[in-house]
Amino acid sequence: MKVLIMGGAGVLGSNIAEFLVESGYSVEVIDIVRPEEAWRLRDVIDSVSYIWKSAIDISRDDLKDTDIIFDCAIGSADRPFGNYSPEHTVEGNILPPLHLLEAVRRLDNKPLIIYPSSFNALYGHGQTVYSESLLPNPTSVYGWTKAAAELLYITYYRSHKVPVIVTRTSSAFGPKGRSDELPHKLIIYALNGSKSFYLRSPRAKRLWTYTKDVLGFYKKLLDHIETSRDELVGRVLHVAGNKTNRIVENITLANIIKDLTNSEMEIIEGDYEPGELVYGKPVSFNIDTSLTRKLVGWKPRYSLKGGLKETIAWFEDNLWRYAIPKG
Repeated sequence: MKVLIMGGAGVLGSNIAEFLVESGYSVEVIDIVRPEEAWRLRDVIDSVSYIWKSAIDISRDDLKDTDIIFDCAIGSADRPFGNYSPEHTVEGNILPPLHLLEAVRRLDNKPLIIYPSSFNALYGHGQTVYSESLLPNPTSVYGWTKAAAELLYITYYRSHKVPVIVTRTSSAFGPKGRSDELPHKLIIYALNGSKSFYLRSPRAKRLWTYTKDVLGFYKKLLDHIETSRDELVGRVLHVAGNKTNRIVENITLANIIKDLTNSEMEIIEGDYEPGELVYGKPVSFNIDTSLTRKLVGWKPRYSLKGGLKETIAWFEDNLWRYAIPKG
C-alpha cells in the first residue's frame, strides 16, 4: 500500500511514518518543514518520499496511486496560540482539509482518509461521558476547528462518497513531543532545575495517552481496514485512555512529573485559559470507548506513570533540542 502523510514532519505524522516504513508500506510525506530540518523523521528520512509543500496546495497529481491518507497537518496547535490568533487558526486548520477533500472527490479511485481529531472538540459538554457518538461541543477556537473539520470530513463522506475515518485522540504525550504540551513543558522545566512553574488551568482534567499506545491503535486500525473496511468507514473512533483510564487534573500531572524527576520546583496554580472552564467549572469528564475497542480490538498497554517514565528518559537525552526556560 502507498500511504501519504499530511504534516508528516510533526509529532504524530513522524511517528506514523516510522511504523509504516518499518511495516513495509510505501510512504510519502508532505510538510512545510524543510527536509533538512525535519529532525523527527531523521531515522527514516531516506526511506520516505518527502514533498516540501503546504497541505493547502495539495493537487490531484500528489495523490496519484495513493491508497490511504493520514491528514496530520495542522495550521496551529491549541493553547495559547489558537486563542490569540483565531483567524490564523481557522484558516490553517480548516482550509487544508477542504482542499484535500476537493482533490480526492474528483478522483475515480478515492483513497481512504484518516483524520486525527482531538478531544478538544468535546470539552464544552461539561462533566459527562465521552463516547464515540457524542457530538462536538468545543470551548475554544482550536477545539472548534477540530470539530468543524470532523464534520467537514463526515459531510464529504455522505455527500461525495469520500471514504473517511475520524479518530479523536485524547491528550497525547511521548518522545519527540512539542515543548508547549503540558507534560513535555513540565519535564523540560524539571530537568532544567527550574525553581517554579506557573500552571494555568490547574484543576482542569485530561486523559493522557502515551504515544506508543496511539501508534498501537493505528496499527490495529490498518489491520482492520484490510479485513473489515466497510465497518469502519464513516465512523468516529476514540484513541483514548491509558492502562487504567486514569483521568487527572493538571495539578496532579505536575506533581507526578515532579516526583518522577526528583524536582523541587514550586507549582504555582494560575488562572484558567479560555475554554478550560465549562459553566464556571474546570473541564471534567469520563469516557466510554467500548465501541472503538470492539471494532478495532485495541486497548492501551501503558499506565500514565509508565509512559511518563519513558518520556522523561527520552527528554533527558534530547533536552538540547528544546528552548530552555530561565530560572
